[in-house]
Amino acid sequence: MLLAESALRRRALLIAGTVWTIVAACIASVGVIVLTTSGVGRIVSLAVDLATLLLALFALQQLRSGAQMATAGHMVTGIVFVSTAYAITTTGGFSSQYWILLAVIPFLAAQTAGRASTRPWSVACVLLIASLCALTGMGVALPQFADAPPLYGAAFYGILTVLVVRFLSHLSDLAKEDAIARAEQFAEQLLRADQEVGDARILAEQAVAANSAKSAFMATMSHELRTPLNAVIGYAELLAEDAESHGLHSMRNDLVKIVGASQHLLRLIEDILDLSAVEAERLDLRRERFSAGALVREIVATLEPLARKRRNTLDVVLSDPNVAADLDRARVRQVLINLIGNAIKFTSHGKITVHVRSETEDLRRLLVFVVEDTGIGISEADQRQIFEPFTQVDSSPRRRYEGSGLGLSLCKRLIEMMDGTISVRSHPGEGSTFTVRLPAAPPASAARVPLDVAC
Repeated sequence: MLLAESALRRRALLIAGTVWTIVAACIASVGVIVLTTSGVGRIVSLAVDLATLLLALFALQQLRSGAQMATAGHMVTGIVFVSTAYAITTTGGFSSQYWILLAVIPFLAAQTAGRASTRPWSVACVLLIASLCALTGMGVALPQFADAPPLYGAAFYGILTVLVVRFLSHLSDLAKEDAIARAEQFAEQLLRADQEVGDARILAEQAVAANSAKSAFMATMSHELRTPLNAVIGYAELLAEDAESHGLHSMRNDLVKIVGASQHLLRLIEDILDLSAVEAERLDLRRERFSAGALVREIVATLEPLARKRRNTLDVVLSDPNVAADLDRARVRQVLINLIGNAIKFTSHGKITVHVRSETEDLRRLLVFVVEDTGIGISEADQRQIFEPFTQVDSSPRRRYEGSGLGLSLCKRLIEMMDGTISVRSHPGEGSTFTVRLPAAPPASAARVPLDVAC
């Protein structure tokens, strides 16, 4: 591509240089025509000279307007050829001093219209010579416009031919040097790009390694982080019970706050650890048979007090009470608690409805959960990022709703691990609808465990 572009630049430069050479030659030829011709010959020669100049300028305009390079090159070569043929036939034919100009035609065609054009223009020059030879052999008298001896004209056009060839060679060298410089510049840019790509690859590998190490560390630290916090919660609950039995209500209220804060912290730690385990591919799925309706009713009963606290109604709609699944019950429960809990948190004096149904898609039976609320809703821009880790719709320091921004990200990862999908449909001020589709049968990587007889 770079070589092709350089060749086009070189040919454009040569065509422009040739045009201005023709213009200069036409202007200089006016004096020669006036000195060497008279009468009708002078008028015709001046008219041809003017036409040649105008055609050359037209060819240059065509080049600047975006015409094909080969077309412009053939046009310039044709102008020089016709002008030379006219000069030869009107100054004595084989005795003309302008024969030397024919040597320029094939060279000019090769430089301006491409190497392939050398052959047809060489044939054109040979045909011109053959035609003049035939006319001379047939005794046809060619017009003779020049009155003066051919010495001045021959000297002028001989010098002009040498200068034209030298000028075109100089333009070709300039174009070649420009192509070399551009090629070196391109090679330098390519080298820098290769170095930047190499550096970026190293940084990416380091980032992946660091992220893997972080995820592996967090997954390994699961027991070490949960155990002491569970102990804090247990002892705080015991102290709260003792304080209540001794009538220390103020102390009991403080201990209840400690328990609540510790449980909130434990949930955050569990979300972080679960997300790290998913990223480190150290989270195993279990398989157990359970009733989807019974699971949803259990979750709703657990979250009912929180919904009442925010003046919300929480309903369950079962299209089929016997909908069952063979999945990781604990992970499905974790996903639904996150989705229903978010619906309650972002809805006040409203309604949350959980739909449970089964669908068939491509001969697969799907378990579908739909969590619908009438809360604050989510804008279209925020919908594209709510499933990213540590991302919240309102992330300002004065946000009204607390949370780590891990819940939806973790839900999405867990659902995808179970070969399912999650989608959202929402409008600000009109509520949100989250739809989870899970295969009733688990992915092949899930481990089988005994049936859940409790459901």
